[in-house]
Amino acid sequence: MAIGRTAPGHLLALGGLGAVLLWGVAFFNGTLDNMNAAIAKGMFPDGRPLRSTYTGVALLDSRIEYLVAFYEVLSNSTTLGPRLLFVNINFLIAATNIWVFVESRRRGVRNMALRHPVPFIIIWLGLGAAFIEPLYFWLHTRSKAVVRDPTVPYNESIALFMAAVPSFLTPLLLFLPTWLGLDTIQHHGYVGLFLASPFFIVVSCLTGVALLAPWHGLVSKKDPKRPNADKPWIVATFVLVGVLSAVVHLGCVGVSLTSAGRDLSLGRVYLPSPGKMHSFTNLVHGNATIASPLPAAYHTLFEGYHLFTQLDYTIVSVVCVVFTHWMLHNRGGDRVKAGVAMSRAELRDLLFIVLGTLTIGPGAAGSLALAAREGKLRDLATDDARKTK
Repeated sequence: MAIGRTAPGHLLALGGLGAVLLWGVAFFNGTLDNMNAAIAKGMFPDGRPLRSTYTGVALLDSRIEYLVAFYEVLSNSTTLGPRLLFVNINFLIAATNIWVFVESRRRGVRNMALRHPVPFIIIWLGLGAAFIEPLYFWLHTRSKAVVRDPTVPYNESIALFMAAVPSFLTPLLLFLPTWLGLDTIQHHGYVGLFLASPFFIVVSCLTGVALLAPWHGLVSKKDPKRPNADKPWIVATFVLVGVLSAVVHLGCVGVSLTSAGRDLSLGRVYLPSPGKMHSFTNLVHGNATIASPLPAAYHTLFEGYHLFTQLDYTIVSVVCVVFTHWMLHNRGGDRVKAGVAMSRAELRDLLFIVLGTLTIGPGAAGSLALAAREGKLRDLATDDARKTK
């Protein structure tokens, strides 16, 4: 039986599925009600205060407060399994942020939304990557950037490589307060900084460009003699992000596989478990069940958040497979007919990406696929240039 090609329409379907699962489930299982109750009281069910001022703009601060409540509950020391998954998904999203930012710097990109992705990154940090990312990736599949010019200005390509590590590590802002023993209000401040971290990618790249300015030849103007001078840096950026993503994913899975506590088991961390929502009044460590010092209402709240994250991670993983496989085998703006069977090469690459996703994680597998795609991009651009002469 022939397997149909991955197509942009699959991304739209996954975006719709993400919206229904993330927010539909949160609405019907009471997670949104629990969140609203905590915001209204100005404190979590365990008595810890909620910070309400961040920018001084009441309308903006009220929205930030909701997001901070979500991010703080899943990144503080009161959770084990939920926090481990939260580490994994935030570094996965950090990797995808770098993907779209690299794509935005290609000379052929003219769509303003694709050229300036930071506002959209902020949106999917707030509404759920499984909902917004596939829609934004769909826009990328419609781009004509490959046909026009896939190259990146030479100085920007080096700056992207320089910015890759600090940009990838921005999720540490969520977890450092716990490791440093900071109080809840300080933790909320760090979460607020994390929510503004997409701007850090821009600042990092601009800083890199400024630092490179004194060196002769590191300019944005394209050199006809070296049209693909940026390619090694773009490939290196994707490979670096892939390696870092693999380290994080393997570390999280390794803890789940080797932990003696059931709260950190692989199934507990990664498999959606709606039943936990209303039955979590005890903590299980190894074979011993002990009473939790936290109120049941707090457990219900973070279990709802954890379920949201599990669904988010699952859908984003599938989205990464579809997006990177499509990008690997299609020119920008190509239309793939529904029902067309994959070639052997396409099927082989899909199997590699899926296998990589299951082993080293979607961030690593996708980054390495995009690195492999870079050579094909330049070949396509060269062929198009020859045809136009």
